[in-house]
Amino acid sequence: MSLFIFGLLLCFPVIYCADPSFLAVFFTEDTKSLLKDKFFRSHEYSSPFYGNTRHIYCDHSTIEFNPRSDSINKYKAHYGHVQKLTILAYAEDEHAQAILVHCADGNDTHPSMNKYPHVTISVSNVKPYTPVYSNDLWTRFVDDRIVEIQVDEYDKPRSITIKDHISEWYGKLSSNGEYEETKAYVKIMNEIIDLDGIVCVNNLWKNDECQKF
Repeated sequence: MSLFIFGLLLCFPVIYCADPSFLAVFFTEDTKSLLKDKFFRSHEYSSPFYGNTRHIYCDHSTIEFNPRSDSINKYKAHYGHVQKLTILAYAEDEHAQAILVHCADGNDTHPSMNKYPHVTISVSNVKPYTPVYSNDLWTRFVDDRIVEIQVDEYDKPRSITIKDHISEWYGKLSSNGEYEETKAYVKIMNEIIDLDGIVCVNNLWKNDECQKF
């Protein structure tokens, strides 16, 4: 029995290390509520999603997914720092909703590793439309030339325009790989909405605070 328990204890660190983690700008419950009230709506065209409020996120904007130990060590000194994000645009299709964000200028900015930094508002969670799909949703708008994105010094979106210089667009996105053709909508944010988030790693984010080591 003692050998069995010892074996389990040896396994625990491996399980912990293998657990996927991510660095992100996390939002408090107040900010999550603001995003939900402003942007969430159910999707009548996706029956597994319609009326289902279990897959609402609004909780973070990823900086780096599954970071290496050197990235974790680099960011430790920044845990708990406030990061301001500006909402550039809102997009949705029959499977997900997401906002495109820009990391506001400052002395302590943390650009996302994602090509299109965003916040997932909601997603159907019916494969292949998992939360990761929020990245691809913006890519689909760009690939279909519905939107054009101007980048900053970090090669991240600073501003966005819709074709024909309109403020919003509704139509269909072409099928792309595993993703089917879908009805979609995108809107430029005419009002300035800034979000204050907190830099942390997911396993230390608890009770609206980053629990530092």
